[in-house]
Amino acid sequence: MKINNLLALSNQFNFFLVGFLLCGCNYEVARSLPMQVDGENAVPSRMPEKIELYEITAPGYKSKDENKRECFGRMMFDFSGRVEWPVFFNPNSSNIFNRRFSAGVASAGDEMRVGRVLIAVISSVEGIEKERALRDTPAALDRFLKSRIKETHAYIIELKEKGRKSKDVLKEISEGEEWIKEKEKEIIEDSKNYETFDTGLPNSEGYWTHRSEASDAPERYSVLRAYLTRGEYIYVFESSARMDKPSDKEAHKKEFASTLKKFRTRAPNEIPTDPGVCIPHGFMPDDGRTVVEFKQSLRFADAPGVLYTMETGTVHPRRLKVTPLMAAAHVSINPPPTSEKDEISPVVTQRIGPRVVKIGGVSGEQGGTVLKVDQPGKEPYEIYSVFSGYAGWLGTYVLPYILVEMHTVTKEQAPELKQNPPPFKPSMDRLDLMLKSMRWRPTTPSMPEFEQN
Repeated sequence: MKINNLLALSNQFNFFLVGFLLCGCNYEVARSLPMQVDGENAVPSRMPEKIELYEITAPGYKSKDENKRECFGRMMFDFSGRVEWPVFFNPNSSNIFNRRFSAGVASAGDEMRVGRVLIAVISSVEGIEKERALRDTPAALDRFLKSRIKETHAYIIELKEKGRKSKDVLKEISEGEEWIKEKEKEIIEDSKNYETFDTGLPNSEGYWTHRSEASDAPERYSVLRAYLTRGEYIYVFESSARMDKPSDKEAHKKEFASTLKKFRTRAPNEIPTDPGVCIPHGFMPDDGRTVVEFKQSLRFADAPGVLYTMETGTVHPRRLKVTPLMAAAHVSINPPPTSEKDEISPVVTQRIGPRVVKIGGVSGEQGGTVLKVDQPGKEPYEIYSVFSGYAGWLGTYVLPYILVEMHTVTKEQAPELKQNPPPFKPSMDRLDLMLKSMRWRPTTPSMPEFEQN
């Protein structure tokens, strides 16, 4: 019996329940000028009191000198060990923004969005150089096609000069010439759909294109993408904006160029003090009010099969996080039915919660399951999934939702792993430290919400 995707079943259950319960949510208007989240009014049933706002800063937590610190989104946390982020480039994927650690190690849907800009961070991993990501740009494909056309043309000339006129040679020449015509036509068509975009930054390249929501849809969207090479990493940014009039394209270019110029790299464990958003190995300064929607996993170098998937961002009125149900779903995980022929028989050894958990200074929900896997002739090991979540507060900038799921990947699921997950307890200890230290990253200036009476 395969145990692949066993724990992933809980995620599907979560999304079904969230969608079922959230349709038709209504809230009383709490203020005359509501906060906007992606064009939607974010109106809570009430605004938080000052003491409730300050809970996000974890005022009772004291960081220890031996612990390291990292930031993600607008939050920060403590940890022990060496953190790894999903910077692997998957040449077989059409979505560069869906991040992975390696070919078989990933958490579905790991993407980062700041405002309307998607972000990916790529490095050289598992023998795939980071520069491989640059081969799929329109400019690179254009150069490749022109090179192939030149080679094919030279080969045809060589065949003609040799004077060979057999049917096979004449057919080869004809097919080559037809191929050249098709590719030259393809280059012309691509030039109509893609334009070079000058980022104004060193060691970078970019392009502009457009798309429609559907083939017959009148709406057109301007799409800009940029690749910034900085040391060990390539940072990929993509922004989309609706074009209602011709000037919208140039306005979008100026806005995107301004965003790129603000970006800066960030050293491991560096905690910026100015307002903005932390991404792996980078930082996006802003005024603290940009809508953020982050989901990204991290792992520790000594336990590559244990992922800590973090989600955080601005609470959206139509995408609320029903954390009690998410926690309950993780508690209810059961191994699939087995038969006498099965070589693997996972058994539930522990259920966690559902229970209240402190995430820094705020209260959330937690639930999980631990299973023991026995295989004949092999060392038994544990697989586990623990969800912890705080739903955030609608209509505020400083009370984002915070979800953390610790889950495992085995050697069976990802052959590139050299070891199965470690026992549950040390992984849970790491999760506990991350959760109790999770807090709003202090900035200068601080957010106005913290200054209000």
